Amino acid sequence: MGLSKFITDNTDSIMEEFVAFAGEQLPAAANMDFEALRDHARQVLAAIALDMRQPQTMRQQREKSLGRAPERKGAETAAETHGFQRAAAGFDVKQTAAEYRALRASVLRLWLNTAPALGRDDVFEMVRFNESMDEALAESLLFFSDEAARMRNLFLGVLSHELRTPLSTIKVSGQSLVIGASQKKEMPGVADRVLRASGRIESLLDDLLDYVRSGLGEGMRVTPTALDMGIVCERIVAELRANHPGRTLELSLDGDLQCVFDEQRIAQAISNLIGNAMNYGGADAAVKVCASGRDVAEVVLTVKNLGKPIPKETCESLFEPLVRGVGQAGGAYNLGLGLYVVREIVHAHGGKASATSSQEDGTVFTLRLPRDPGEASTSAFRGIRML
Repeated sequence: MGLSKFITDNTDSIMEEFVAFAGEQLPAAANMDFEALRDHARQVLAAIALDMRQPQTMRQQREKSLGRAPERKGAETAAETHGFQRAAAGFDVKQTAAEYRALRASVLRLWLNTAPALGRDDVFEMVRFNESMDEALAESLLFFSDEAARMRNLFLGVLSHELRTPLSTIKVSGQSLVIGASQKKEMPGVADRVLRASGRIESLLDDLLDYVRSGLGEGMRVTPTALDMGIVCERIVAELRANHPGRTLELSLDGDLQCVFDEQRIAQAISNLIGNAMNYGGADAAVKVCASGRDVAEVVLTVKNLGKPIPKETCESLFEPLVRGVGQAGGAYNLGLGLYVVREIVHAHGGKASATSSQEDGTVFTLRLPRDPGEASTSAFRGIRML
């Protein structure tokens, strides 16, 4: 059987090996299902098989081998789309290139296992296959690098924007203090504004540090110990009430809240969730926090706020970094690191984070955490790299 026909007839078995290899590309592939891991690889392989069957002169073959194949016009190729998707999914360039190396090896090994005659035509087909594979790899890496550069620039731009607001508050407050000192006037509230703004910067930098560690492969270690979730929730809510005296925070505790968690990280997740609800919920509406321990196997934490409903497709990406803000002019981007950290802390404890939103029920974030995560994970960062 010729190589191009073998590829067409055995795509499923080739894809099984491809997906198995793609699933080993950590940390990006950790939370990807079969379809996401396969992505456009099937279409890439079909395009390669089709290209191998097209007539080609010696001159055309030489031009292609030198990387001077005619440029395609129109829609993106499957290889280009694959490169774009891999960059968006958090793969690095080495992992993306390695996928093509593994795909090439799988095709040739599986084909050679069928004991082909390896006559002149078969050898020529192998040459055509390698040419097409190299061309697809080049297309993927070009689009990969473009998307990675775009996301990097976008990330830095949004980071600068989010730091500018609290820094401006500190600057204006400092100027007010200087004027007040020169006129020997007290400036009530100015110091509080400085503390809140500096706290916002500190929180943002803490989340950013966790994010950077994830890209460096260090991960965020969690050390679960026995604790009472109710006591943790009461402490966090009390702190936030003191920092936001004009907002209403309601806390309800239900059932047995004894569990085994990393107290510092769980407190960070609760604080991030409540902070997010206060930022994006209605200014006059209460933020409702509920911890339920009625289930024998898990503890459930919900944070609810009222405000403009979030579209379903947006809810599905809320826990991803660098997302479009809800209700912002032009759908502006925000870093989204706070919710990302929440999700990964929950994953590290073997739990699940989700969000729903409607006009009637408001926006509800739900954390489901097993009472004892056991050996679920020691790292809260397994699904993304630093751009």
